[in-house]
Amino acid sequence: MMDSSNSPMQDWLEFSAGKEKDHYHLKFCDRHIGNPMIRSVHGGVTAAMIEMSAEFALRAELNSAAEIHLVSSSLDYLRITKDIDLYSRTNIVRISRRLAFVDVWCWQDEEDTPFARGTCTLRIYQQQQS
Repeated sequence: MMDSSNSPMQDWLEFSAGKEKDHYHLKFCDRHIGNPMIRSVHGGVTAAMIEMSAEFALRAELNSAAEIHLVSSSLDYLRITKDIDLYSRTNIVRISRRLAFVDVWCWQDEEDTPFARGTCTLRIYQQQQS
């Protein structure tokens, strides 16, 4: 399990940063199953992973106390998942004063065979200095 500074959603998903800067990991658990007949991960778990990966990547890139909120996300489910760990890689496409655009790719066995991809738009709220 993760430390207490994580959100309840991170803890429930068992989502964490990977070893590389732009990589993330979601440890598979039976509670992530969406279709018990084929033991496939629920699409909502995949969506949450994509959105959290984008947010974490932006926070790491900004390295500030800016508040970040998801504006929109577009997801493509490319193939069925298996009952094993999930991985993601992010690519920050652009950061402007108020918005950031992040692409996320998810895979299980091999990075070159992704099961999902997503594009997230995030709003950046800069903290007012007094």
